[in-house]
Amino acid sequence: METTASPSSLPVLRNRTFLIVWVGQSISGLGNNLFGMALLWWVVKETGSGAAMSVTALATALPRIVLGPMTGVLVDRYDRRVLMALADFTAGLVTLGAALLYWRGVFSFALIITAAAILSAIAAFHEPSFQASVPVMVGANQLVRANSLMQSAQSAIGILAPALAGIIIGATGVGMAVFLDAISFFVASFSLFTVNFPSPRGADRQRMSVWREAGTGFAFIFKHRLLFPMLIFNAMINLAVSPANALIALLVTQVLHAGPQFFGVLGSAQSAGILGGSLLLASFPRLVTRAGLSVILFTVAIGLAVAAFGLIPTPIAYVIAIAAAGFLMIMIGVAGQSIWQTEVPDQVRGRVFAARMAMGSGLMPLGLALAGPLSDWLGLLPVFTWAGLSCAAVGLAGFGIPGLASYVPKQWGRGAGAAAAVAKQAARVERSGQ
Repeated sequence: METTASPSSLPVLRNRTFLIVWVGQSISGLGNNLFGMALLWWVVKETGSGAAMSVTALATALPRIVLGPMTGVLVDRYDRRVLMALADFTAGLVTLGAALLYWRGVFSFALIITAAAILSAIAAFHEPSFQASVPVMVGANQLVRANSLMQSAQSAIGILAPALAGIIIGATGVGMAVFLDAISFFVASFSLFTVNFPSPRGADRQRMSVWREAGTGFAFIFKHRLLFPMLIFNAMINLAVSPANALIALLVTQVLHAGPQFFGVLGSAQSAGILGGSLLLASFPRLVTRAGLSVILFTVAIGLAVAAFGLIPTPIAYVIAIAAAGFLMIMIGVAGQSIWQTEVPDQVRGRVFAARMAMGSGLMPLGLALAGPLSDWLGLLPVFTWAGLSCAAVGLAGFGIPGLASYVPKQWGRGAGAAAAVAKQAARVERSGQ
C-alpha cells in the first residue's frame, strides 16, 4: 500500500529525520573528499598526463549516465531510505577493499579506474534516492533552507578536507585516506536505519518493464515546457566547463609549478566560497526567489570566473576566482534544484531525477574526453579561457528559454499545477506502454 505520510512542516533544524540524514551524509562527504583528493593527486604524480586525468574523470561519470534511467525506476519502486543505506554500505566495502589492496602493495592506475567506475555505478542508485527524498523529509517551503544547509556542510567539509588530506597522506599514505572513506560510508549507511521517511512504493501500481517505466521519467521532462529546455541548458554548461574541471590539478603543477599544498589551498578556497553562499541562502532563502533569473545570471558569472584561470595565471587570481566560482555554484545549484524539486511530483521524482542526471550529464563525457587532447594541442590556459567564455555564452542563452527568467515560485507552489498536469501526461504514457 502506498505511503500517505505528508512532508514534515518542522523547521529543518528541528527536524530529527533531516538532521540525522544530513549528518550521516556529511560524514560520508568528508570521506569522499579525502578519497578523491588522494586518488587525484596519485594520478597526477604517477602519470602527469592530461589523458590519464580524462580517463579517470570518464570512469567517474559514465556509469552514472548509463545506469541512471534504470536506477530511477528502482528509486520509485522501492524504499529510497533502504536503497541509500545499501548503496552507502556497498561503497564502503569497495573502498575498504581498495585500501587493503593499497596496503598489500597492489595499487595501479587500472585499479583506480575500476574502483572509480564501481563507485560511480553505486552513486547512480544513491544520488536520485537522496535527491528525491529531501522534499518528503522537509516541507516544501523549507526546500531552499534544507538544500542550503546540506551545501553548507559539504563546503565546510571541503575547507577541512584538503588540509586533512595533506596531513593524512603525508603521514600515513593514500591507503589511510581510502580507509577513512570506507568508514564514512558505513557510518552514513547505519545512520539511515535510525530514521524513517515515506517512499512512493505503490504495490497497487501495475508494473511494466524497467526500461519502459524508465521512459516515463524522460516523457515527463520532454513534455514539460520549462524543465526540458533547462535540461539542455544544463547539458551545455557541463560540456563547456568539464574540460576545465578535469585539468585543475595539471594547472597547479604545470603552470604554477606548485605542489599539493597549493592544490589544497584551491580546494579550500572553492569550499569557502560554497560555504559563504550556503550560509547566506540558509539565512536569506528569498535571495533566489527569482530562481530562474538567478540560474541565468550566476551561470554567466561563473563562466567569467573560469575564464580568469586562463587570462590571469597567478596564484592570488586563482584563489579569488575559484572562491567566486564556489559561491556562484551554490547559488546556481540551490536555485536550480529548488525548481526541479518544486515542479516534479513525488510519485515520479526518482525516474525524473535519474533521467535528468543521465541527460544533463550526457555531454560531460565528451567534454572530459576532449580535456586531455585539447590541453596537449592548445595548452592549458587557452582551454580554461575557452571553457569559461563558452559557459558565459550558454548562460546568456538562458534568456531565450520561455518562462525561465521570470520563474518565481510562490511558497514553492507556483509550479504545482504545471507539475500535476505533466504528471498526468506521464501517467498516460505509463498506461499506454503497459
